[in-house]
Amino acid sequence: MMVSTRKPGAVPTALLRHLSDGKCSSIGEIATALEVSSRQANDGARNLFGRGFLLKAASGCFHLSEDGLVAAKSGAVISSGPKGATGKVRVQRDTFRERAWAAMRVNRTFTIGIIVCAAEREGETNCRENARKYIAQLCWAGFVKEDRRRVPGTALTSNGFKLFTLAKNTGTRAPVFRAATRVIHDFNTGEDVSCQSR
Repeated sequence: MMVSTRKPGAVPTALLRHLSDGKCSSIGEIATALEVSSRQANDGARNLFGRGFLLKAASGCFHLSEDGLVAAKSGAVISSGPKGATGKVRVQRDTFRERAWAAMRVNRTFTIGIIVCAAEREGETNCRENARKYIAQLCWAGFVKEDRRRVPGTALTSNGFKLFTLAKNTGTRAPVFRAATRVIHDFNTGEDVSCQSR
């Protein structure tokens, strides 16, 4: 499929179509399929990254995010520039917290255990503690609210598991806690949300 590289947005739009069936492709495979250079394929991928439409798998190949699949299904046409508050393209990495945030967006109401089960990958350690800290940080900034209800525990003496609700679903990119400034940076809006009171 030859792509006209003279038309702004042609490569990322073609890439969106190419990956619309959920496949995972390397930059080399993308360049071959679209009949463009590796640099043009990489630039197209960066454009989709900036929109939250593309993810990089642990194996190094690229696939569409949930929002990317929706955009592809709707026949979206990509403009030349990346979308975002600052105009900068940010790579969305396949980290535990990225997956945890995605799980929160899907479940809306959840326990720490639910998030760990959804986000944990083989070989990763301390996932429960990581999830606990991340959810606490999101609570500090108002992205997540702790529910008064609890899910019944498995032990007879258990008080149950804490239940949380996603209060601010701002987009596909996982908000990041910045310890030095005590803020949560939201890549979806470009805003820093203070956690100073916590």
